Amino acid sequence: MSPRRFALLAVLLAAAFTAQLAPASAARLQIGISDQSPHVFANRLFKPLAVRYARIVVPWNVAQRHDYWPGYLNAWLAGARKAHVQPHVAFGDPTYTIKHGPSPARYRAAFRTFRRRWPSVRVFTPWNEATYHLAPTYRYPRLAARYYGVMKRTCGRCRIVAADVLDLPNLEGWLKKFLRYVPGHPRLWGVHNYRDANHNRPLRRSWTLKLTRMLKGTIWVTESGGIAGLEGARKKKPAYSYSPARAARSLKHLFVLVSSPRVRHRYRRVYVYNFFGSWDRHHHTNRWDSGLIGLNGKPRPAYWDLKGIIRRLG
Repeated sequence: MSPRRFALLAVLLAAAFTAQLAPASAARLQIGISDQSPHVFANRLFKPLAVRYARIVVPWNVAQRHDYWPGYLNAWLAGARKAHVQPHVAFGDPTYTIKHGPSPARYRAAFRTFRRRWPSVRVFTPWNEATYHLAPTYRYPRLAARYYGVMKRTCGRCRIVAADVLDLPNLEGWLKKFLRYVPGHPRLWGVHNYRDANHNRPLRRSWTLKLTRMLKGTIWVTESGGIAGLEGARKKKPAYSYSPARAARSLKHLFVLVSSPRVRHRYRRVYVYNFFGSWDRHHHTNRWDSGLIGLNGKPRPAYWDLKGIIRRLG
């Protein structure tokens, strides 16, 4: 064998050995960003993360509206396309002011209009945070199931998250009811496991693990991250005081949970929320902040931790 062929063979054997040592999750776990701003894709700090997935929450009837929302979504999708990022659109009520959800017929008409207007979008969530107490689907899991059925029948080739849920105490009861009504056998689910991540819950006591026992198929973390600051019900006492360092620890714990050998074969994608922060030590412009980037435009510790996690996952 020539020295050149011997060297090539050695390289191939080394690569095969490395692949055997790599955990199964390394090849499957996909990292994305969930953020409402169309400016995220043009930010100088976005490209170095090398993420290929992004998620946005829009009104369920965005394609039928005559306000700023259609243009806003156009700008967001254009940014995603230019950055070579796969868009994931979650329907719902970004303002949490809708008391009654649309009828399945109205929902179907809105989704069909959306598909005609933005046919390139193929990944959807029927209703964002369907188990949240301000969502119209909170007391009506059957309505959430019908929204999923509408999407599935309207776009059979789309990837549709059957239910998008929060890791709150009502989750188990809500899902049991949802499963009675949901058509077919959904194979894709979404969870926002903020409490698991930010309360540093061990896997054995987490909803991250419990969901794998309750559901069949693939699970995506459709939204989660480390909370840098959160205004409480009483503004004088924040639920989470400002701490980017704590947020970074929570983000790392999120990936410890989904990378655990007991669940990593079920969790295939994580959308980190979000890119732009809204707090600093002196003031804040939003009651919630889990941003990777500070108000000053500089990366927070969580940004560097996420970048390292993505690099290790290849």
